[in-house]
Amino acid sequence: MSHNRTLQPWAWTAILLIVVCLPRVTIDAYLPSLPAMADNLGATDAQLQLTLTLYMVGYAVSMLVCGPLCDRVGRRPVLLWGTALYLVATVVCVTAADAGTIIAARMFQALGGCCGTVVGRVMVRDRFDKATQATMLSRISMGMALSPIVAPLAGSVIDVALGWRWVFIALALLGTLSLALVALLLPETLAPTQSGGAREHPATVYRRLLGDPYFLRYALAISFVYCTYFPFIAESSVLLQRTMHLSQTAYALVFGLTVAGYVIGSNLFRRLSARHGADRIIGWSVALNITGAALLMGATTLFPLALPAIVGPFLLIMLSVGMAIPACQFGVLQPYAAVAGSASGLFFFIQMAVTAVCSFVTSCFSDGTAVPMVIVTAVCSVAFGAVWAGLRRPANVAVAQT
Repeated sequence: MSHNRTLQPWAWTAILLIVVCLPRVTIDAYLPSLPAMADNLGATDAQLQLTLTLYMVGYAVSMLVCGPLCDRVGRRPVLLWGTALYLVATVVCVTAADAGTIIAARMFQALGGCCGTVVGRVMVRDRFDKATQATMLSRISMGMALSPIVAPLAGSVIDVALGWRWVFIALALLGTLSLALVALLLPETLAPTQSGGAREHPATVYRRLLGDPYFLRYALAISFVYCTYFPFIAESSVLLQRTMHLSQTAYALVFGLTVAGYVIGSNLFRRLSARHGADRIIGWSVALNITGAALLMGATTLFPLALPAIVGPFLLIMLSVGMAIPACQFGVLQPYAAVAGSASGLFFFIQMAVTAVCSFVTSCFSDGTAVPMVIVTAVCSVAFGAVWAGLRRPANVAVAQT
């Protein structure tokens, strides 16, 4: 449609917020329902945590596949077919009669819906100049940050009023809206001059990217900083509701308060990016993150079941995450115009693969206390700092111009 090309940046931002935030909302909306789902399906808490772990596996695979696809066939087809797959998998979640079905369906939800994570940001890279990119990415990141605040609260209200299956019905409606907006409003953004890089085999492009320290620095940095707060996502539902006896609504409010630091951090990046480079902002986030992890270890050692001992340090950790994630996303894609989809896909694949390992390790040691969450957070915080300090090289020109 010709009128599609007159969309203003604010309209692009609004549509891409829905597209990019869909997989994030799909993670958070059902978290307050996990204990009730386990009871209803006759499963254990550990089994239901696999719905999160397998979702991360599907997320990672989606990143690896969608990147080269959107370089070859275009951005729109990948978004359309991916969102359609998400809708089918969500309907299966609604009708699931046992834990195995919903675990498998969650993986297919991620395989389809998570293509928006790659394609949405690549469309920003295709369409806008660097200054507009930084503004749009920060706003999208703020939307991603608001999702963990709004989605669990909305999910808990829906669950209490109608039951957990209605949470997935609501997600299906959101997926339908996303599919309609993409089909009716978003144009193709892959220029003919960009499609040349797609002729090279994806494995060759990936191999070159993996050998580029510039790319690895950002990819591993975002992976480890994300994993400094993912243990809270994975463990908080059982820890705060089962062990600390918070209600679903109280849990959702505490969860939202904790991740409010992410929103503040994303807003800080938007304000600071015009005057300071992405690398400097990431350096500041490393210092904040390590400080928060140290405070978390100390506070939970002294006060193991005190809510402020968890929430206070995680606010600081979330602040650093909110600064680092849009900075990494902005920095990594700039040199790789010819293979933007593949670079973005591999970038997010590494992030989600590391997150899946993090989730698996956390679940293996989950015992109802804060200890596994605290240890994994601290280890990933140190790894974040080590990667950022240890990998310092310019982008490989051969890869960037592929």
